[in-house]
Amino acid sequence: MTPRRSNGLSRYEEIAADVASRIVQREWQEGQRLFGRSSLAGLYKVSPETIRRAVALLHSHGVVSAIAGSGVLVRSKAAAEQYLGEVRLDAELHGLAREVQGLLAERRQIDDRLSQAIDRLVHRTSGALSTMRHVEEIVIPDGSPLVGQTLSSADLRTRTGITVIGVARKGEEMFSPDPRMVLEPGDLLILIGSDSAKGLLKDLMTPGGDDA
Repeated sequence: MTPRRSNGLSRYEEIAADVASRIVQREWQEGQRLFGRSSLAGLYKVSPETIRRAVALLHSHGVVSAIAGSGVLVRSKAAAEQYLGEVRLDAELHGLAREVQGLLAERRQIDDRLSQAIDRLVHRTSGALSTMRHVEEIVIPDGSPLVGQTLSSADLRTRTGITVIGVARKGEEMFSPDPRMVLEPGDLLILIGSDSAKGLLKDLMTPGGDDA
């Protein structure tokens, strides 16, 4: 699972929010080509993998377009504004969860009824946060039942709940891949889904796992 900071965001999510903010503030204009990913990695002092995840997240929200051979293009200021709104909501949910947990620790002895009500609230809040979708990457191993299937025939969204938003193969990253693309050993799937959905996918793609 990707580590999350005290503000509830992973480092790549912080970078994605910063890029979206620059677009909203018109520092970067629609149609503008951003710096190369190596330059963005230097700008934010992170690894290329972190930049790749940030770009994948913004690509999935329609904020930028990541096109092989053309770099990263700013697509939509409106989409950037909407994405920042979702980031603020995510931060608010994490803040409320921490606040409720603190109140629970302080007032557990007031009465049993109040304690039970707050326990249910914490449980529901934690469950909602655990199903939020984040960008992850999973490599298809040799012998996986997915090898030789197309993205369409694998039907991963129906079977696991994850959405494949990109595939990296032999150093080339392909976002919004063709459903007819045949999966190969070593393919790096860039995907979005809940933790439980990613667990189902790992079980499915393991050699000897369920037949597709």
